[in-house]
Amino acid sequence: MEPEVWDDASDEGSLKTTQTWECPGEVVVTPEGYRVCSVTGEILEESVISDEPERYFKEESKSIPRIGSPLTYTQHDMGIGVSLEPRRPSNPLKRAGNLIRKVKVTRVAKKDVCKVMVLQYANEVASSLELPKSAREDVGFILQRYLAREKVNGDKERRCLVAAVILKVIERYNLDITQNEVLERLDVDQLCVWEAKNKLHEKGVLAEFVKTIYGEGGQERLLGRVETYVAKIVSELKLGDEVRRTAMEFIRATQRNRKNLYGKRPETIAAAAVYLVARLYGYDHVNQDTVARVVKIKGSNVRKLYRYLMDGMVVLVPL
Repeated sequence: MEPEVWDDASDEGSLKTTQTWECPGEVVVTPEGYRVCSVTGEILEESVISDEPERYFKEESKSIPRIGSPLTYTQHDMGIGVSLEPRRPSNPLKRAGNLIRKVKVTRVAKKDVCKVMVLQYANEVASSLELPKSAREDVGFILQRYLAREKVNGDKERRCLVAAVILKVIERYNLDITQNEVLERLDVDQLCVWEAKNKLHEKGVLAEFVKTIYGEGGQERLLGRVETYVAKIVSELKLGDEVRRTAMEFIRATQRNRKNLYGKRPETIAAAAVYLVARLYGYDHVNQDTVARVVKIKGSNVRKLYRYLMDGMVVLVPL
């Protein structure tokens, strides 16, 4: 049976189509938009829309890529901004003129300058703290929402705002980065960060994050944060895994004894519990200052919380 071929040119601009009904093998679509028989190599149809990604080769100087980066909250324009690169003319004077025009094309609008500076700084800090990609996106998302309502004036206010947002994201993703690490990295104090958090709450940009962290299961999330720091201390001091397990059992026992841990920093809770259990297991080199240094807190904080947790508790040591 002869293959059936026709040329559909009844309307202007119509596609030329060639098709056969007998392909002994599989019919495939090439990136160029041809439907081809895999056995005979015969083109069955032309101008087929291909679902393959567009290709761009850097060596093709005349080609301009038409594919942008994925949308991201870490950039002020969500990553959809476009600036076309002018061709390089042979005349050096024209080259200089094109360079000036290129700078003008990439110039940021005046209303976006504040947003660009804050996001750029936040990206640098997030990179230095090695935050995962999803956490960086959340940092950008919160900052984008806040900056759409308010402006940031001055370098200190910018640093405090970024610190407050990063601490919230660290808490959400249960990362083993302490509050003091962030404060030292951004050179801010706890008071200004607290004020920045209040502003974020007033503008309503932390609603979903607060619900995630302090909503249903808030106590379990707190225990998860504590366990993260317990594991960090045990790993840094090279203690046994039994210290980690027993420390968490002790913290759960204090909760059953109606100890209120709300408002207590999870790294401090972890340090106090590890200190107690390590001494019970005979790790004489572990003291309050030792565990405090791992999570970058003061030894006096460990001592105060240790006394609070031990008040009314009885520790039974098997002989």
